[in-house]
Amino acid sequence: MFLASLLMSLALPIVANPVIAQSTPAITDEDKGWKRIETDIITVLFPADGRKPMFLWWYTKEPEKVYVVKFEGLIEYFTFYELYYKRRHEAFSERLHELFIEPKRSLLRREILETLVSIYNNWHPPYLPFNACNWTLNEPAPISTGGTVIGYAFAFNLTRAPMHRFKFTENNIMIKCRFYNTTVTEKVKVNDETLYEYDVTAGEMKIDFVINKWEWNIDLIKPLLSDLQKYGIMIPVKSGLALWINLASINATKIKDAESRSEDIEGMSTVSHIMVEGNPVFVKPNKTDEDERPIIVEKKPHEYFKLQFATTDKTLAGFFQFIASAKVTNDTTKKTEKVPVKASYIEAGAHMRLFISYPYFSNGTLEHDPSIGVEVPETTTLEATTPKYVVEVPPGSEVMPRVLGGVIPFVTQELVMILVVAVSVIAIAVLIAKWKGKIVNVVGVK
Repeated sequence: MFLASLLMSLALPIVANPVIAQSTPAITDEDKGWKRIETDIITVLFPADGRKPMFLWWYTKEPEKVYVVKFEGLIEYFTFYELYYKRRHEAFSERLHELFIEPKRSLLRREILETLVSIYNNWHPPYLPFNACNWTLNEPAPISTGGTVIGYAFAFNLTRAPMHRFKFTENNIMIKCRFYNTTVTEKVKVNDETLYEYDVTAGEMKIDFVINKWEWNIDLIKPLLSDLQKYGIMIPVKSGLALWINLASINATKIKDAESRSEDIEGMSTVSHIMVEGNPVFVKPNKTDEDERPIIVEKKPHEYFKLQFATTDKTLAGFFQFIASAKVTNDTTKKTEKVPVKASYIEAGAHMRLFISYPYFSNGTLEHDPSIGVEVPETTTLEATTPKYVVEVPPGSEVMPRVLGGVIPFVTQELVMILVVAVSVIAIAVLIAKWKGKIVNVVGVK
């Protein structure tokens, strides 16, 4: 009887509240150049008029707390002995010349110096500002399976660069987004094998940042390296690429100002703290004249770095997180590997500058997947965290994911009811046998 009661308690939520397991509907619309996707858990705004990618989001039941993430740009830098980004290590040709060439300039032949000058003239600036680029939005399209819409997919594509030296970035940098109205398991697959997988909840938007065929400044000088070594000049051949992201939070009263003056959002920010891997960082002061600080927590390749908005006394719902590895595909051999991802940050006056650092990946394709979202009661229950579908992540420039199928829950309504009936029959048989004064061997062991 106890087992029957226990199983009935398990069955009741499934029988009485079948709606809980279903997807919540999403609403999409556009107003004054801003797209909006909304469920009863999370609302996300993003520009649709060619501006750089940024996202404003909030817990739908708490619209007064608006979280902001802005994709500022890419910065090429010299790694030297540190893998994470520091502003003073940006890949300027002048810095390379000052550190390595100038001390032994008198030893170099004239033709080598002339070659160096020619190389420096072809050196692109280390910083690619996204606000100087034109971004084309691939309209949100429904992710469907069996006639049911489970989310939306869209993308920002960099279609115009600010100068000729950055022309190689045109149609080679994408920010792909997937927004689900239920929890799914995403699989990253290579040649039909799963590289890794993770769950995406209904309160989260997954983002794939894709860089294809980056032209590295350091590659310009590689043909000269052996000649320079003859003169005792050793130049570090390693470079990195940092994705600069700003994290801020504004009051709902400023939302219209933020939409019309998006480049000034940081000046409207009211956030006081950001939790960096569980440690509060006071971001009110402006420390941008200091060195960036690394996030020194060690992570396994499939684990996440997490930053969460906070006040002096509590952690808020909004978060930004990113996995500790990226996928790099060699465009020639098509081989894929995981590479480590590091990060540094700096307090910038009521907001945080975050620099996600990627190692040198030659002329291949790098794909990394951060996400934004809210952590609220509706996203943390057992029901909410149980995936309902399995989805294959689209590779490279593809935007629409492929739904591989639904997830069959371990405990279904039918299974529970069968167990309830079976246990009840056994319990009744035992009671009848006891009433008749017989000894009952239920398990059949003599």
